[in-house]
Amino acid sequence: MRLADAELIPFEYSGMADNIAKYVTDLEKLLKDKQDEISERNLELDEGVFTAEADPRKTSVPPPRESVPPYMNFAPLKNAVESIKRSADRYQAAVAKAQVEGAPALSAQSLGALNADLLRIQRTFLLERGLPERPWFKHQVYAPGAYTGYGAKPIAAVREYMDEKKWAEAEAQVPVVAKVLEDVAAAIGKAADDLESAIASRH
Repeated sequence: MRLADAELIPFEYSGMADNIAKYVTDLEKLLKDKQDEISERNLELDEGVFTAEADPRKTSVPPPRESVPPYMNFAPLKNAVESIKRSADRYQAAVAKAQVEGAPALSAQSLGALNADLLRIQRTFLLERGLPERPWFKHQVYAPGAYTGYGAKPIAAVREYMDEKKWAEAEAQVPVVAKVLEDVAAAIGKAADDLESAIASRH
């Protein structure tokens, strides 16, 4: 109802930026946890822990040795999130200024152009070629997991390759998603520019 009655579509981007930052932190934690887990298990294999603990009356096979996941460069994603945060802060400051100045702060023409900007921001999250192996899912931050039913897997292009231990493929998706997020930051920045210009033109 608030959305339907609002002259200016009431989108807020700072919280969105914080959520995406958390998803990137989760990816970093997932990698670190896997590195620690596999390193520890390989050490236990080297020290014969599984053999020593095995029940001699039962047949048991130690777990296979795995390669420790390599380090991944998440910097493009982190930089893109920071770009979104800066643009979001500028946009929210412009919205606050418009609200302080009251209804006459924006013309109907300016409101129409600004609302069109805001609708484009949501579409900027979409990538035409979609997710790897699932081109019908276009959104690069939110998508259901391939094996989770409707359960979401944020930044699925990276996350699902990590879950499959396909580290090189996962890292190759980082700059792809980061480019989408930089485009989102630019789209929010354009909305901030247009709102600031609209306010200035009313004076």
